[in-house]
Amino acid sequence: TVDIDPDVTDRASACLAKAGYHDVKVVCADAEHPVEPGSRYDLIIVTAGAWDVPAAWRDQLTDDGVLVVPLRTFGLTRSWALRRAGHELVSQSHRQCGFVSVQGAGAHEVRYLDIADGVHLRLDENQQADPAMAAELLLQPRQQAWAGLGLPPRTVLADLDLWLASRFSDETAEFVILTAQEAAVESGLVAPAWRFGTPAGLEPGAFCYRSELRWSDRRFDLGAIAHGPEAAAAAGRMVDHMRAWVDAGGPAPVLRVLPAQTPDGDLPAGTVLDKRHSRLVLTFTPVSEEKGIS
Repeated sequence: TVDIDPDVTDRASACLAKAGYHDVKVVCADAEHPVEPGSRYDLIIVTAGAWDVPAAWRDQLTDDGVLVVPLRTFGLTRSWALRRAGHELVSQSHRQCGFVSVQGAGAHEVRYLDIADGVHLRLDENQQADPAMAAELLLQPRQQAWAGLGLPPRTVLADLDLWLASRFSDETAEFVILTAQEAAVESGLVAPAWRFGTPAGLEPGAFCYRSELRWSDRRFDLGAIAHGPEAAAAAGRMVDHMRAWVDAGGPAPVLRVLPAQTPDGDLPAGTVLDKRHSRLVLTFTPVSEEKGIS
């Protein structure tokens, strides 16, 4: 077990010894770098939120070893189980989660831009969003669009946000995360799906985000709100993306992690997200009919 904080490792060593566990090795180090170089492991579990996948984590896995890591992609955190396959890692499963961010060389600071009183944009992938433009767009009348769906209450939407992130990244809009304080929501300034983090798109002429659900007869619809001269078109595109995800059965994301030096021509098809040490490729796999959205 490894931690960068000596207070943590000292306490861990003392508690393990007191409990009679003498076969656990405690190391104080920055796990961004190799730990005991030359050693390889069947399983590496990261218990802090990571923005990237350092080469050491891949290189110290056995040929079919598994890395479990809470990884931020497009500002959205998922805990991925990634199995090594040669020079790449391929996801076997994932789960939505939240973790305290890593410290040390692997730290990556999230940026927040204020665009109105109690309304912010969260940026995690070096986006070049213009807060003044977003603030000006937000002042303009809103346009609402609906996907025209009737989804049952048990429908899980955890994968929808990553789907939207990948679709926006393939377009001209800059994908961002909208956050809002309770007062901004209660005043009607914004009406996001979730005020602690809702997918949004910013482009010249429109600011668009996923709106709160619309319920009718114990079923709900997905919607989008947009502001700006191109608001109607932007809201329409977002609900088109949401409708496409539902029509596809709510496909689950598959993540591949490749070294940063991998040429474009050697990347698999999908949405590419470049990090410091790696290139991430996100695709979506259709789910079986019995697990799809009903």
